[in-house]
Amino acid sequence: MSNSSNLLPKKLSTSYNHSPLGSICPCGLCRGVHTRGDKELIEFLSEEIAVEKKSSKSKAISNLDGFDVKHNGAEIVLSKKFNEEQVEITVNVNHSVDADIQDDLNAKADNPPQAEMKSRPHFEVKLVKGNQITRFACSYVQDAGEPVDDAPNDIFTIDELAIYEGKHNDQTYAVAGDILDGYMYDLLMNLLEERGVSNEFVEKLSDLATKREHDLFINLLENLQSFVQGK
Repeated sequence: MSNSSNLLPKKLSTSYNHSPLGSICPCGLCRGVHTRGDKELIEFLSEEIAVEKKSSKSKAISNLDGFDVKHNGAEIVLSKKFNEEQVEITVNVNHSVDADIQDDLNAKADNPPQAEMKSRPHFEVKLVKGNQITRFACSYVQDAGEPVDDAPNDIFTIDELAIYEGKHNDQTYAVAGDILDGYMYDLLMNLLEERGVSNEFVEKLSDLATKREHDLFINLLENLQSFVQGK
């Protein structure tokens, strides 16, 4: 390996004189060898982790409006009994975060408030009765626009409906929600609401997903820091 300074990235700070080839790293944080880039990344991650942990205040919950909550990595599974049915909701928080700007006027101000990051993941609702499963693929309404008189102000939509036995696969027939008869669509939304999947619940589901995604992000930063440090 060459020790020529011409091979070092020019964008790194010149104030740091850490040698990239020492047998023992003098940074006191690891067992290995660090480049200047390693040290700058470690310092940044330390600050970022502290900031993210400071903004993480809410505690994890095990029950949401009667649904038992279980976490498995990026996936959240909620379940409960409803009469003779098992209601299961599955959420994956990966790639689900965007900025939530509530007030367009404030957003255009000279010093707009910092947008809150919200997780609005796609989710599926399964109604299980014996061997038969009715599956609703749902998503959040990203931009509802101006409210319309007499129009439902739903914050989520039914994107797809399927009924099957066993496992859902590519051979399972599914119909898109936007081609369903309007009255039938409203009845299906009522059916979900009666089982606890209401606008209010789905808003809480977004809060739950936001908390989980944030915790996973902090964990990722910590794992990256440990990897670079060589711990």
